[in-house]
Amino acid sequence: MEKVFSMKDVVLLPKDRRGVMNKEVCDTLKEKLNVECAMKDNAAELDGEGLELMTAKNIAKAIGRGFSPVHAYRLLDEDVQLEIIDLARFNDARISAVKSRTIGTDGKTRNLIEECTGALVSVYGKTISMIGNPEELKNASKAIEMLINGSEHKTVYRFLEQVRK
Repeated sequence: MEKVFSMKDVVLLPKDRRGVMNKEVCDTLKEKLNVECAMKDNAAELDGEGLELMTAKNIAKAIGRGFSPVHAYRLLDEDVQLEIIDLARFNDARISAVKSRTIGTDGKTRNLIEECTGALVSVYGKTISMIGNPEELKNASKAIEMLINGSEHKTVYRFLEQVRK
């Protein structure tokens, strides 16, 4: 049976993330999703069909947003999604403050968000990205939006402790 419909798609990656999207990752995409993958300069060229292609694109985007391939492979589960909060609407000083608040001292805040919600969080460039199921993403997004909107850390921590229960 021949392929009826195939699409090529390109995901651009930051320079310092190109090495992470390597042959091993491309081999995994081929094996798990039947999606062809090739790296050209700073672009991952993906060729496949439907949902498999969309999943491969999301894995490449997640790697580009700072997740390790192991964490990005969580997207192979159909219930798990990638959510990216774009901070580009803020000036550089505000972006820096939001990123610092999200990470917290020695990573405490980010770790607590991950621990209490189950979502994975990556702070990279002008984005904050999350990988999780819809419920995990809803709670992690709310905690991060609280931080963006200036809520005190103790308020966010209280919210996260409620989520944990």
